[in-house]
Amino acid sequence: MADPGNTILEAPPPMVLETERLRLRTLQLSDAEASLPIISRPEVMQWTYQDPITDLEQAERWLSARALGPDVFNFAIELRDRPQTSTTTPDIIGGYATEALRVVVPALFERMPLASNGGTGFDYIEGRTAAENKASQGVLKKAGFSYCETGLQDFENPLRGKSDSVWYRIARPGKTLRELGLLPSEANEDDDKPPTPPIQ
Repeated sequence: MADPGNTILEAPPPMVLETERLRLRTLQLSDAEASLPIISRPEVMQWTYQDPITDLEQAERWLSARALGPDVFNFAIELRDRPQTSTTTPDIIGGYATEALRVVVPALFERMPLASNGGTGFDYIEGRTAAENKASQGVLKKAGFSYCETGLQDFENPLRGKSDSVWYRIARPGKTLRELGLLPSEANEDDDKPPTPPIQ
């Protein structure tokens, strides 16, 4: 008999997305070892909310928060011509993020219900980065996201302390950020950079 108090999360149903060069598959706990070379790097983890991961046990705990649960939608990225090679490997990580995000966005919209469906769905996807993280902002813009707002000193990392954050969003096909009320009055959906935040 199942324990009604059991809060152990299960892995989501497996899913595979493909691009010309990449194969994206549902992230699994077994990916912890392959992820460790990238999530142990300070230059990567400085853009997250935590310190670099230092061992496999920590990697497994870190991954469990991203690979378990019915609503999880995270992927391991592999090269199609080298299926056993993850793009989390440091020497091949560059150049694939935009390509991956461009195939994830429509898949996520297909999975998410419309906001009008009982008020539980979404009509946009958002990405948030530290204001200094220009590389991630570039990925978002290339994938069709638009700058929407700046948060002041609301992003904190153990390595870097507090900093501003920037929010980018993309509307569901058939919707616009303007009609959803998600753009500042002076912004356009094709803006390619956020305005300079006010002096504090």
